[in-house]
Amino acid sequence: MKTFAYCAASFEKSVRRAAGVTPLLSPPVSFQGFLPEWLEGYDLLYFKLHGFPDQAYWYGDDWITAMSEELVRQSDLRETIVFVANCYLPESPMLKALLYAGAKAVIGGAGVNYARSKQVDGADLLGLYLRFFMQVGLSASNSLTLAKNRIRIKRKSMVKSDTLDFKIYRA
Repeated sequence: MKTFAYCAASFEKSVRRAAGVTPLLSPPVSFQGFLPEWLEGYDLLYFKLHGFPDQAYWYGDDWITAMSEELVRQSDLRETIVFVANCYLPESPMLKALLYAGAKAVIGGAGVNYARSKQVDGADLLGLYLRFFMQVGLSASNSLTLAKNRIRIKRKSMVKSDTLDFKIYRA
C-alpha cells in the first residue's frame, strides 16, 4: 500500500511507526513550498499536524503553517483514504477540502485528539491498526471498526475516548 505521511516535526517518531513511512516534516516544510501534487497517487495519506476549529490551515511545530484548505482542494485525491490524527477535523474547513479533492474516505475525530510524540498510542495506535487492516485488503470502514475493536480488546490501557470516537467521512 502506497502511503504518504505529513506531520509536525516533533511527531516524527510516532508517525514513522504508525504510518510505516518516513514522514514529511513541518518545519522545515511549510505550505508556501508545498505542492498539491505531493498528495496525489497514494492509497493512504496520514496527517498529524495541529488543527483548530474554523481554521483553513493545519500547523507544524512553532505554529508554522503546514497545509492550507486551498492546497488540499487543488489536489486529486480520488481513490485515496485519508487518516487525520489532527485535532478538530470536522470543526474545520479542512474536512470539506479533503472531500472536495475527491478523497474516497476521510477518517478523523472531533475536538482534541491525544497521542504522544515518540510513542504510538491514542490516534496513532488507531492509525497503525487501520493501516494494517487496509494492507490485508479490507475496506476503510471495516478497517476502522476492527482497529477500534483491537484497541478495546488488546490495548485497554491505551484506550482514549477521543480515539474511539473517530469516524469515517465520505462525500
